[in-house]
Amino acid sequence: MKIEINSEEKSLPTEIVSEIKKPKIAIVSLTSCEGCQFALLDLGEKFLEAMGLVEMVDFRLLEDEEDAGEPIDIGFVEGNPMTEANKKTLLELRKRSKLLVVIGNCAAMGGIPEIRNYHEKAQTVKHVYKYIQGIETEEVQEVDNFVKVDFTLPGCPITGEEFLKYFPILLENVKIGTELPKIPDSPVCVECKKKGNRCLLLDKKPCFGPMILGGCDAVCPSSRMGCQGCRGLRPTGNVKAMKMTLKQMMTDEEFENTTEIYGLRDNIEQWEKDHAA
Repeated sequence: MKIEINSEEKSLPTEIVSEIKKPKIAIVSLTSCEGCQFALLDLGEKFLEAMGLVEMVDFRLLEDEEDAGEPIDIGFVEGNPMTEANKKTLLELRKRSKLLVVIGNCAAMGGIPEIRNYHEKAQTVKHVYKYIQGIETEEVQEVDNFVKVDFTLPGCPITGEEFLKYFPILLENVKIGTELPKIPDSPVCVECKKKGNRCLLLDKKPCFGPMILGGCDAVCPSSRMGCQGCRGLRPTGNVKAMKMTLKQMMTDEEFENTTEIYGLRDNIEQWEKDHAA
């Protein structure tokens, strides 16, 4: 996916050639299922058209040559920094990127791997590996615990169309210094209503939608599955009111177990600390 400057471009003044050059980006995996990257590939031609605006220097699912480690404009990172090698990769990506963008629930909130933090690590790892000597079992932490994050595309996986919406805005930021985008503080419920869904809460079915940041096109409630919060809390989400509502539909243990699935539990605990009387 490297861009070649033709002979005609080589004869142009340096300042004009620099304008012809496209922004460089990298999409880098840490420890992950790579589902968010497949969500991008699922866009098909739309994704290829978007990538026509840039020079891709690293994307493991499409890679045809090794990343040279040069400075880039935007580094996209998916997954958890769960090993020393992951942490080194993340620190190097931050150092060489003008913008660092987190994609997906694992990188943003700890995701499903963070469930391990709430249980005995040594016992948990034994369910996966017969011999655990040499297996790293550090606490699972979000990317922003290690480096500065400029923008986050949440979700498990991310929504491809949302990526396409914000990608040009991010490019404008690195090109001319425009403001970084912000995902609107709107609940999943808004998207549910647009799709004509009957509210699951009316049928006494647990759904976290009112306190969760929208942008996923309400894919879970549209399948009659309650939102479990993979996109994280809205800035103005009311956790206290939501918990009171859900008490009529699920036990405290069920609530806690559900919030562990995508790493929402930590967010809720922090919200309760911040709003303690």
